[in-house]
Amino acid sequence: MEQQRVRRLSLALNLQRQVVGVRFLYTWAEFQDSPLPQFRHRTRFCYMVMRASQGECLKSDLSNFGCGCAREALGLEPEDPTTTSGEMYYGCGLYASRAIAKQVQDEVVRIPQHIHGIEVGPLDQLEQADLVILVANAFQVMRIVQGYVHFFGVPKHLGMAGNQGVCSDLAARPFVKNDLNLSVLCAGTRRACKWGEGELGVGMPINLFAPVADGVLRTLNNIETPEAKDRILSNLTDPMELGFALDKSAYYGVTAKAWSDKRQEDTRRYAVFLAEHQAGKGSTSEE
Repeated sequence: MEQQRVRRLSLALNLQRQVVGVRFLYTWAEFQDSPLPQFRHRTRFCYMVMRASQGECLKSDLSNFGCGCAREALGLEPEDPTTTSGEMYYGCGLYASRAIAKQVQDEVVRIPQHIHGIEVGPLDQLEQADLVILVANAFQVMRIVQGYVHFFGVPKHLGMAGNQGVCSDLAARPFVKNDLNLSVLCAGTRRACKWGEGELGVGMPINLFAPVADGVLRTLNNIETPEAKDRILSNLTDPMELGFALDKSAYYGVTAKAWSDKRQEDTRRYAVFLAEHQAGKGSTSEE
């Protein structure tokens, strides 16, 4: 699925991890019909995503989820009142008061319907996907945001709390809000998955992936430096592999100067026109 677009995005951003796809399996029958091998042990959802970012395709059901927060966030089991009330997190010492703990948990997004299981793997290897997750460095995440903004403007549903950084921030919130979200990840997933200190996460519903990826590509020539374009070119098998030619002379600073120069010239021409018009009126009145 989306093989060409995934490859182009990966080349354009020099991604070190694979773009991950997640598919929700709503019923036991869907889970049984999935051809993917099942995860063999209990672990975290974020660890499954990490494995997918390294090239593995797997499916998992409730028996594979060792993290209760992920089970609740992804709809595999009902919400625990001690979680939604904030009691558990307040008891862990994460928040200064019960009121803050409750407010945070009210804003942490969980999928409200029942999900039986999931498929997770590289997006270009999944036949279907509901979500796209990328873990990348800060510059690459910036470029993804620029690709989104190119078509949709400023994201309206960003939210994170430094906790449940993959299961809620990158899966549940993008799915429920039908919008892009960013995540600084969380201490648990950073320990379990050994993400790099500079890595961040981006999650989006599958319907946003094509325009966001296209937005990244459309803004590449105006954003990337000539040195970055040389690096991109060195990884291409064909100069047109991205679907367009890289232009090392293009940069939005240059474009902005050209626009500014034209604007100044237009202003000058208008001033000349007004002066001539006023002079013409003066001549007429004297006559």
